[in-house]
Amino acid sequence: MKSILELDRYMSLAPAPEEGIGYHAPFEPGFRLAGLAFSEQTVKSFRRLPDGKAGEPFVTARVDELANCTAGVQLAFRSDSRKVIVKAKLEMPSSMDHMPQTGSSSFDLYVGGPGAWRAVTATRYPLHDTEFRSVLYDCAEAGEREYLIHFPLYNRVESVWIGLEEGASVLPPAPWSAARPVVVYGTSITQGGCASRPGMAWTNILSRWRNREFLNFGFSGNGKGEPEMAECLGSIASPGAYLLDYEANSHYEGIRATAETFIAILRKHHPETPIVLISALPHRRSIAFGRPDAPDVHPDTVASRGYQRELIARLRAAGDRNVHFIAGDTLLGDDWDECMMDGCHLNDLGFYRMAENLNRQLPF
Repeated sequence: MKSILELDRYMSLAPAPEEGIGYHAPFEPGFRLAGLAFSEQTVKSFRRLPDGKAGEPFVTARVDELANCTAGVQLAFRSDSRKVIVKAKLEMPSSMDHMPQTGSSSFDLYVGGPGAWRAVTATRYPLHDTEFRSVLYDCAEAGEREYLIHFPLYNRVESVWIGLEEGASVLPPAPWSAARPVVVYGTSITQGGCASRPGMAWTNILSRWRNREFLNFGFSGNGKGEPEMAECLGSIASPGAYLLDYEANSHYEGIRATAETFIAILRKHHPETPIVLISALPHRRSIAFGRPDAPDVHPDTVASRGYQRELIARLRAAGDRNVHFIAGDTLLGDDWDECMMDGCHLNDLGFYRMAENLNRQLPF
């Protein structure tokens, strides 16, 4: 059988134009690069955590590596260019068997501005390539537009250039509705696995809906609640809120061992900032296959959720009225299994549902 690219012309890749295009670095005036809290403390341009001292990571080696993934990084600007092109070089080929390249290793584009964002497309390029040039927008009509580009969720961007028509304007986007960012710490679900494109990660969805910066500290498989991580996130100068969603990696015993200390460290740095503890989402292990009358929640999940609820109630009773609990089993609906790609990681429906329900339940 021939390749689908040969059989369906709408699936084929068109070359990005070069003539009449000027390329811009994302650090140039007019662009707003968001999602990087420690950019002044890193050698690599798009790293989510500070570099360790003397070359030694202050977190685990796995977290240190995952910090190079650009989950949550965004670039916003206004321009009268009718074309938007991304030229990028990535660290590694896309290698995930359960997540599309368009989510793990591509950029995507929204047009419109706060309250009116519309998704356009994601960068497409030959499978497993690490360098590419891809058209994200091509409009015949002239006029100034606001653009938003989300960076890859599971790859490191070594370099990226934004191609616009030569002579096109580059102006700042609309300002954030709130100056202080929301800091999110968690697992692969936070990092964005397994969204079909970066804009569908729940932190990016909420960032668009609320017109607010969300700092994504999701570390796939490695959200373990270490005190070093709490100290690092506590060092962020003016956080608007903390969302802690790491039970899926630490499990019941890990949450019991770390959650209270993690919150205490954040509270030491920021006495009044809202802190929200979110318990784990439903999981395929919750279903007892072949027993329709069986409970749909695993006992460890029930125990862990109960502990987190009790912890927050105890801290609130002790006088901290700015700590809150959200139960993860309320975030996807009764048909939560339809929100899963593999019974664990979310598909786009899952990310949308999670963002929708968090948007209603968040206490700020």
